[in-house]
Amino acid sequence: MKKRWILMFVFILVLAACGKEVEEAITETDGSSTVFESEEPLTHHMEGVTLNLDYKIQKVSAEPGELILEISGNIKNEFSQIVYYTPEFTIQTPDQEDIEQLSSSVENEQIMVNPQMETTFNVSYLIPQHIYDENTSLNLLVPAAFKEPESESSGDALGDTANWEIPIK
Repeated sequence: MKKRWILMFVFILVLAACGKEVEEAITETDGSSTVFESEEPLTHHMEGVTLNLDYKIQKVSAEPGELILEISGNIKNEFSQIVYYTPEFTIQTPDQEDIEQLSSSVENEQIMVNPQMETTFNVSYLIPQHIYDENTSLNLLVPAAFKEPESESSGDALGDTANWEIPIK
């Protein structure tokens, strides 16, 4: 009787181990894993416009190489007119080395946000392994929203740009 319980216990452990291996294989099949994720959104308040950014760093393969910085943004217009925003961020190391943009859900076009509305966007950047290894943070320069399309005039800007030091580890 005691032997039967021991065998049953071993059988349960074997089944549990098999299930765990299958679960791990499923999470690793896309080849990426999250290395770092922001704890709370970064918020930039402009005149009637609020920008929230979440970010995470993904390792795209098991080999040392490159990582992806994914920024998910949400811009909310509480201003009384249409505003325009271009999610074209400048990301640099503390030594002013630029990080290359990979993709954008809006392809560096302006987003038109109607009054009392909000919209989302995503932007991805490529971080070489040596830059990730040598730094614990990056500088993120966030542009302001504008009242007029294609404007770069400070008179049309709804506030200032923001410059944040974001942790990456």
